[in-house]
Amino acid sequence: MEVRSINAGLVLRTIEKNDSISRADVGKIVGLTPPTISAIVKDLIERDIVQEIGKGASSGGKKPIMLKINSKAAYMIAVDLGGENGIRVALMDLSYHIIKEKYGPKIESLNDKKFKNALSVILTDFIREMNIPRGKILGICIGVPGIVDFKSKKIIAAPCLNWEISLEDLDLIEIGISITIENDVNLMALGEKTKGIAQKIKNFVFVGERTGIGAGIIINRKLYEGANNAAGEVGYLLIDPEYAPKSTRDHGCLEKLASYKVIVEKAREKMGKNIRVMDVYKAAAEGDNVALGIVKKALKFLAYGIANISCVLDPELVIIGGGISILPPRFLEEMKMNIRKIIPFVPKMEFSKLGEDGVLIGAAVMVLEPLKRKGLMDVK
Repeated sequence: MEVRSINAGLVLRTIEKNDSISRADVGKIVGLTPPTISAIVKDLIERDIVQEIGKGASSGGKKPIMLKINSKAAYMIAVDLGGENGIRVALMDLSYHIIKEKYGPKIESLNDKKFKNALSVILTDFIREMNIPRGKILGICIGVPGIVDFKSKKIIAAPCLNWEISLEDLDLIEIGISITIENDVNLMALGEKTKGIAQKIKNFVFVGERTGIGAGIIINRKLYEGANNAAGEVGYLLIDPEYAPKSTRDHGCLEKLASYKVIVEKAREKMGKNIRVMDVYKAAAEGDNVALGIVKKALKFLAYGIANISCVLDPELVIIGGGISILPPRFLEEMKMNIRKIIPFVPKMEFSKLGEDGVLIGAAVMVLEPLKRKGLMDVK
């Protein structure tokens, strides 16, 4: 990579991390000379990626001109396949705000052929409806509930789907925008690193309790994927031999005990046919005995899984996210008590504050970060 591109990336990311910052302060942070900073900033302003927003406070001399990212200069499209409300597509700006969104059917209700068609239709309609020039869309990232083989661009080992698909299978060429795929919980971890409670944490684990259960592992501020892109597939953790899977295509043990699907199935048996997982969480938080029993049991098994993760990684922080994060802190304290029963140390734990938006933020990060590192966000 050219030195010029690296320097432009450093400047761009430094401006982004601050609500407003002067050229001089950018130079102090990145260690570049004033002429180099001026040239890079001039280029970013000409491309409408950075804006001058007026004068800042003086430290004794001339008041500096302050800079900030123009969040409307370009956009990313983020897609979440694994949420309880169905396929979710969102337009994200450069500050990772959701500008517009659209929902499609739940993927569990679709076979592979119907899914491919549904995703193609929702993306095509969404791009048409948002009325933004194609040149301002930097890329699309799709968060998927399963292991991704990046060489073949294929989604594999996703028991909640019961079928496999590849990016080429989706027949999205006519959309005309670069598309990538990534595990949805990995994206939630990236979301936390960028806009959530882990912005200053070097090593943490994000545990996503969704249709399935997974973990995103961040080591030294970078996503750890593993040799087979399967790092964090904690849904397969063996918590109780009674629930051991019969095959690798089966749901993992922890997923059988603590996922959305299990919670909803048990709640529908006892509370009503149309209940959703968020309804169960809300009822449990309000003290409903039936919901409380279901949620507490699921969280006990999830706590055992987190104990196993902690024994291996000893992270600075464990973030628990998905719909579960609407629960009050007392549920987190009960999980810590369950962990304390089986290991001598309890990790620092917090519920995510991003909720289901974490997937979308992470997907936008996946598109934008490589471009920012190079300083090559070409906006047309």
